Amino acid sequence: MTSNHFSRRLLLGMAGALLAAANFSASAQSAYPSRPVKLIVPFPAGTSPDVIARLWGDEFSKATGQAVVVENRPGASTIIAAQAAANAAPDGYTLLWTVNNTFSINPYVYKKLPYKAEDFVPVTRILSVPYVLVTSNDSKIRTLQDLIRDAKAKPDTMTYASAGIGQGTHVAMARLLGQAGVSMTHVPYKDYFLPDVIAQRVDVAFDASTGAIPQVKAGKVRALGVSSAKRIDGLPDVPAIAEVLPGFVGDSWHGIFAPKGTPEPVLESLLAQSQKVVAMPAFRAKLEGYGLTPVGESPEAFRRFLGEDARAWAKVVKDNNITAE
Repeated sequence: MTSNHFSRRLLLGMAGALLAAANFSASAQSAYPSRPVKLIVPFPAGTSPDVIARLWGDEFSKATGQAVVVENRPGASTIIAAQAAANAAPDGYTLLWTVNNTFSINPYVYKKLPYKAEDFVPVTRILSVPYVLVTSNDSKIRTLQDLIRDAKAKPDTMTYASAGIGQGTHVAMARLLGQAGVSMTHVPYKDYFLPDVIAQRVDVAFDASTGAIPQVKAGKVRALGVSSAKRIDGLPDVPAIAEVLPGFVGDSWHGIFAPKGTPEPVLESLLAQSQKVVAMPAFRAKLEGYGLTPVGESPEAFRRFLGEDARAWAKVVKDNNITAE
């Protein structure tokens, strides 16, 4: 057999193998999902991550013909849900829908965690969640400048609420106070804290835009600023905190993660479907109505973002000595 003939046969063989692999990948991808998909959400039903996860799930179901079953596993700063997802079979039929606490804050607040970031594969960041800094509508504090001035005059006398030690609402406020050079007393809550802000039992709090915007529009709270780099469409008259404290950003996010070892074709299918959902005008309009910013980025961009996000929050946690058991 001539070397040319052998080379030609080898090339044809390789081409055939590549074609077969591509066909297998395509068929594996087109076959997913072939049964219902479980989406673990670390928050109770009716909360912002639950509501948006179900919106995504409805669109995913319409596109694929398979149900998305949301399993709410609240508690322990998303740790319970993350552990359940990390231990699930890596087949694309159990996914984690979570927020910044899981990977950007918890590893620096807790000495021991039952999961690691390496136990997961980031699929896509669905959206960004601006926090809104609010005070009671009856409060004398009318602007962020008022708050900073009063806090400087009375160190540690004023109070701020959060959803608990090490939660996003706590760490974002610690970042703001650090940047403003003021100190206030932290009041962590197990339940929803906004009623106590409305009643002026606590001076201020950060709340996710989904919870804050309806209360602002109802005249129950006054918005002093938003944590995103720019103003948001849901509250166009409320300044970004960065307008007063340049460079300040304190947003959270929602993202989808799969257990490590999930097949690449399944991850590709998940990404493609998710990006289609995020691109839908009706889905985007719903998010923007809640004050949320649609993202839908690639896994590579999400990985880079997670690295930057973790570095930024790790510094805040360390600078403020935030720890939890």
